[in-house]
Amino acid sequence: MSPGPTAAPTSAPAPAAPGPSPRRRSGRWWLLPVAAGVVVLNVTVALATNGDLPGQPAPVATDASHDAGLGPAAPGARPTPSGSQGFGSNPSPSVSSSPSASGGASSGGFPGGRNTLPGAGIHLLDGESFAAALARSDRAYGPLRMVRVFYPGLPPTWRGSRADVAGRTVVVSFKAAPAEVAAGRHDSRLSAWFASVPRDLDVYWSYFHEPEDDIARGAYTAAQYRAAWQRLARLADQAGNGRLRSTLILMCWTLNPRSGRTFEHYWPGGDAVDVLGWDCYNSGGKYGRYTAPEQVFGPMIAKSRALSKPWGLAETGSLRIPGDAGAGRAAWIRAMSRYLDAQRPLWVAYYDYQVPDGDFRLTDAPSREAWRAWCAAA
Repeated sequence: MSPGPTAAPTSAPAPAAPGPSPRRRSGRWWLLPVAAGVVVLNVTVALATNGDLPGQPAPVATDASHDAGLGPAAPGARPTPSGSQGFGSNPSPSVSSSPSASGGASSGGFPGGRNTLPGAGIHLLDGESFAAALARSDRAYGPLRMVRVFYPGLPPTWRGSRADVAGRTVVVSFKAAPAEVAAGRHDSRLSAWFASVPRDLDVYWSYFHEPEDDIARGAYTAAQYRAAWQRLARLADQAGNGRLRSTLILMCWTLNPRSGRTFEHYWPGGDAVDVLGWDCYNSGGKYGRYTAPEQVFGPMIAKSRALSKPWGLAETGSLRIPGDAGAGRAAWIRAMSRYLDAQRPLWVAYYDYQVPDGDFRLTDAPSREAWRAWCAAA
């Protein structure tokens, strides 16, 4: 989901690029073998799902704006790299349900030996602060193990910002015109932001998540986007923070041949990306069914493993099908959690929002309890 347009690209001459990266990212991660077979893709619901159901027309992916923070997944046997490879080996403490919880999780294992953290999108009610919204989400679904945060522009200094949720893993994205970033116009501010990120938390940063629609309508070019990513990765490396990880976030819809898109169009290279993040939705509810989790998530899992990159779900969710008071969606959430527990994503963020294409919020008790059970098991 894209929080709105960015400023128009400029043609300013590019200053010298940041110095060489102190580390190279490709090949640093251990992963399980690719699961055999990928089945039918799911539909898109204006939120970037995988694809289309058999016999159904493929809806057109649209763009809904928001500027609030968002946010899920679970166990298996994927080896965890050592600290020098991006994750430490010490287990992290349980996360307090209080948004003011202190104490950082280690960069390695997760509570209970799990390698996945479930969380949720943090939608703000009228007049509500982000801290209050996070506390409310904790009461409803939590304790949330990770938090997804969106900035519609350049990020503010870490301390006191909405990303400053002590003790939790954070997936945070920001935006700026790719031509400006590639030209170095924001080097000073972004270098300061990378340097301000705590060293006792796992922080996954993403630049311009879901760029596909913006590129398609000519807001900027794919080449500008890739160049901006490469520059930002070098800036981030200069902060020398091993728990600060670059995370490219794309739509699962992009992997569907019917999207007309090519993944490599947006790929800045394995040396610029630590982690792949995906926005995948179960919109089978538009056709009166809940699509099997392996159909919704299989393609992006296969792609992530083919690139030897760890991965997570930066947005996911499901509409309720007509006539379902919540028990059906709750069953799908439980099936999803079992499936993802075996696949070992880093984190999974439920998109707890209402958008023009439908209401993904977990407003019914069965759905809330299903998500709460997954968080509690972490």
